[in-house]
Amino acid sequence: MDKRHARLLGLFALKLAGTVLFLWWALSNIPDKHSLVENFQRALLSPRWVTFGLGMGLFSLLASALRWQFLLRAQSIRQPFGYIFRLTLYGAFFNIASLGAAAGDAAKIVLLMRREPTKKLGVTISVMVDHVIGFVAGSVIFLVFTWGFGTLDLAPQPGARAAFIAATWFQAGGLVVVLLSVFSCMPQMLSIGRRYVPRLTDNRWVHAITTALDLHRKRWRFAFYSLMASFILAASYYLTFYAGLRSLGSEVNATSIMAIMPVVDVVTALPISVSGLGVRERTFDFLLSRLTGIETSEAVAASLIGFLFNLFWGLIGGLAIIAARSHKPTPPDA
Repeated sequence: MDKRHARLLGLFALKLAGTVLFLWWALSNIPDKHSLVENFQRALLSPRWVTFGLGMGLFSLLASALRWQFLLRAQSIRQPFGYIFRLTLYGAFFNIASLGAAAGDAAKIVLLMRREPTKKLGVTISVMVDHVIGFVAGSVIFLVFTWGFGTLDLAPQPGARAAFIAATWFQAGGLVVVLLSVFSCMPQMLSIGRRYVPRLTDNRWVHAITTALDLHRKRWRFAFYSLMASFILAASYYLTFYAGLRSLGSEVNATSIMAIMPVVDVVTALPISVSGLGVRERTFDFLLSRLTGIETSEAVAASLIGFLFNLFWGLIGGLAIIAARSHKPTPPDA
């Protein structure tokens, strides 16, 4: 085994250990473990909410493909929506079948580069900006539903209020950093940089990357369209967890889910567990139980059910890869 494979194996072992640890932590807070099983059984008796959750999962994938397609258009990369959606499905599968979202991004980048070999940088930049646009949408949703709908008033416990206030600083700070990054790629700012740090700004890779990034400012309509698609993506993804709650008979408001899920997403993105398992459930339970008073068994079950709604479409992506490979001798790149 070479060093690269050893590092990957070690990373997977650490993330697997993190998954076990956080899942144990989430489940250990449930006084009656049998109640968790009962909640899953109750969800199976709610076909309307299960269908709604699966539908929202599909809708979020469609919105994800649309968002990426707009960002590709900003890079002068034009591909049919059906193909972009297919790559999005493939990425969803690799996200759950490997160490995390990086594998899904890599799969989409590699496959699209085969069709666009002369625009490799544009493909890579589009995926990077795709995540940034997603963060912006999530941050705006968090700020609107936390402060605009009085969600914070429902969290009387000091710990819960402190968590939401800390998340507010993080989300608002992130938006400021994104805005500054946009300005830093403008030609006017780069010309100033050449006066003070010419060795950095005159580097050919820095020049190529900043030029590609600045295309999203110049062709702002595509960035705007992708942001609108990102709002739809985030809302539909968050609603899969709302559907999980409603399938259990919970009366928690959708506004509460819209307030906590952006925070859950940020924490889940940390590379400390496989697909965010355990971390998602613990964070979801901590915020939702203190915000609404819901029982831990319901919160953990709802989080796992929401994850399963999205996992379903990742598995569909795996079946799509198998179907494509069965028709072609080469990996699915068309």
